[in-house]
Amino acid sequence: MPVSSDYSDGTPLIAYCLTTLDGEVLAQRNADTHFYSASTIKLAVLVAALHAVERGALRLDQPFASTHTFNSRLGGTFSFDPDEYDDGMAPEGASMSLQELLGRMISVSSNEATNLLVEALGFPAVMEALRRCGANDSTMERLIGDLAALQRGFSHQITAADLCKIMSFIVSGRAAGPQNTALAVNWLREQRYPVIGEELKEMNSALDWGSKSGWVTGIQHDVAFVIPREAAPGEGYLLAICTRALADPEAAETIRALSRALLPL
Repeated sequence: MPVSSDYSDGTPLIAYCLTTLDGEVLAQRNADTHFYSASTIKLAVLVAALHAVERGALRLDQPFASTHTFNSRLGGTFSFDPDEYDDGMAPEGASMSLQELLGRMISVSSNEATNLLVEALGFPAVMEALRRCGANDSTMERLIGDLAALQRGFSHQITAADLCKIMSFIVSGRAAGPQNTALAVNWLREQRYPVIGEELKEMNSALDWGSKSGWVTGIQHDVAFVIPREAAPGEGYLLAICTRALADPEAAETIRALSRALLPL
């Protein structure tokens, strides 16, 4: 049965985009269709933060005070429920470095780390990062968990094509210099909740891959870089798959099946 929610209109839809590492499109379907982004939008926050580090506006060792409470787009504050906390965050008020927050945002999809970073960077910086990647159909308009703003129409939007563009921007070294690019790619390799990656493990153990997934009720996406270990420099693939209105097991199986069907491995 199709799944409806604040993020899904209940109409089942699947989109995908397969490209080379430098962006040549090899296969696509509904690749420019908008989806609620879920946590895949955190890749844009990563790009914005790396840009700030590269130009000296932020430092990787810069401290931030851990918190579960944030400023709403509509004024006032909101907090995550205790059962939604990232248990790997420092206790409330304790210090965490920018590097620690970036790692948790990507590898374990920490919402608190993401919001701390967006509050420091500002939404214009995240939107500018999307445009630098060429992700012109994507937006981030509110913090994660700002449900009041969601009800007023502030959202996060992404397309499969844009997810490939953002991932290409990161792994190609255009988002940052070699040292910070290596950090970012390793965080993607350490993804705790892969879907494409689960299929890749079964297909071929001799692959270098990393990904960023995202899910809420009625939405499940994943985007990955995939590089055969014997590939020449610059060779490899980017695959983004977005689903809407599918139950979680069906969405995961769809993403896994498409990964096997699309990737020329």
